[in-house]
Amino acid sequence: MKNWVTQSIRVKLICMFLILSCIFALVNFFSYYSERTLLNRINTLLTNNIKLKEFSADVDNLVNALEKYLVSRNFDMLREYLHYGQMIEATYLQLTPVEESIDDYLLLENIKNMTRSFLHQADKAVQAKRARNSEEYHQNFMEVVRYNTNIKWAIDRLIIKQLEENSRQYLQISNRLIYLQRLSLYLIVAVLIISITVAIWTSLHLTNPLRKLAEAAEAVSNRDFSIAPLPVSTNDEIAVVTEAFNDMVASITRLFEEIKNQSNLENRLKEQELQNLTMKNTLREAELHSLQSQINPHFLFNTLNAGVQLAIMEDAEKTGEFMDKVASLLRYNLRRIEKPVTLQEEAKNVETYFFILRTRYGAERFSFSVQIEAEAAFCQIPLLTLQPIVENALIHGIENLETKGEIIVNAYRRENRLLIEVSDNGRGMDETTLTRLRTNEKLPGHTTGLGLANVRERSRLFLGESCLIKIQSAQGKGTKVTLDLPAVKEGGVGIEDISC
Repeated sequence: MKNWVTQSIRVKLICMFLILSCIFALVNFFSYYSERTLLNRINTLLTNNIKLKEFSADVDNLVNALEKYLVSRNFDMLREYLHYGQMIEATYLQLTPVEESIDDYLLLENIKNMTRSFLHQADKAVQAKRARNSEEYHQNFMEVVRYNTNIKWAIDRLIIKQLEENSRQYLQISNRLIYLQRLSLYLIVAVLIISITVAIWTSLHLTNPLRKLAEAAEAVSNRDFSIAPLPVSTNDEIAVVTEAFNDMVASITRLFEEIKNQSNLENRLKEQELQNLTMKNTLREAELHSLQSQINPHFLFNTLNAGVQLAIMEDAEKTGEFMDKVASLLRYNLRRIEKPVTLQEEAKNVETYFFILRTRYGAERFSFSVQIEAEAAFCQIPLLTLQPIVENALIHGIENLETKGEIIVNAYRRENRLLIEVSDNGRGMDETTLTRLRTNEKLPGHTTGLGLANVRERSRLFLGESCLIKIQSAQGKGTKVTLDLPAVKEGGVGIEDISC
């Protein structure tokens, strides 16, 4: 009952409708089932009686045809006799009782046995007639007549028993129909009473909460917010409206309180705004000083170029070449990152980077070689794609290697794909280092500050799909990194052409 009260009005009405519909459906189903059962039994009885009558008539016709043949020896009568004999043989085996009772079954079996004897005696009479044995065919014919009388009596007895049984069942079904009709009448009266009761209860259930809600709404319209929240005892639509009204009154009350407090906060907010303006001016001045303290890249390039010229004038060619490579590396790394470069340009920058490293640490520490197929040289890739990979090979592979390290860059095209392989003979990497490389985490010693995840994302922006990066590494056996990118010729794509 508690669950019923907490249900919504819609659910209650649907449940009541379904219950009443099920009751009426069950009553109508039983009425229909009983009527169909009665009609089927009557139809079966009539069909079976017709078959028995037709069988009895065929037996009489066979006797008449046999008698005429025995008297006149007319072959037409013989053919008629054979015709009825075939009909009887095809019919009597198909006879079945209407009721599965022992008496009916025994009576029907008796009819079948007598029919077999009847046909046998009739055939013997025909054979005796053909043999011109008048005494024998006369005796056989009298047996045929006797069997005919017994068969007709048994058929009539079976029909009478079936009629009696069906009359009894018809009376039972009729009584059941009368009972169902009375039950239907009682149910109609009960449903009518229940419907009136539910209508009255629903009316009271709906109007009382609505009346209280109307009184509370009138009080709120008169600016009386001191009313207590309306009680909610159900879980139907009226309860939802009542809860919403209570929330609305509470919100209006809070709003009035906030309006009162807002006037007290306005003066303090104005003072805070003045303080914020003063702080912003101070921050702008500090930012201006910070910008003024930064070195202009063009000034740095010009300074390095001046150092190169000075080294040449002083016959320090190696120093001049070193400073020129540093300037080239800095100039390349400060290019606009949204503009793609060719693989050849990227490889040349990496060679410059290794020239600086060999100058710093000695040429005998490691070697570097680049092998690029002609078809791949002018494919476009994002700026600073190779340098992070090569730096990983140097820092995590051969930097602390006791023997001479070797880094090989091999690039080639396969149909519409550009494949770049960077391999080294270093000490390999453990799983922790591989995980850090796959993320965008900045590792110590990198000049670009770019990780593999950054390379993959910039490939998606420039080329329309992410770069596939495969890392094969084992401690003590070196590392091989393979980049799989779309092959795009020079001038084919830029970051402004890609919609991300």
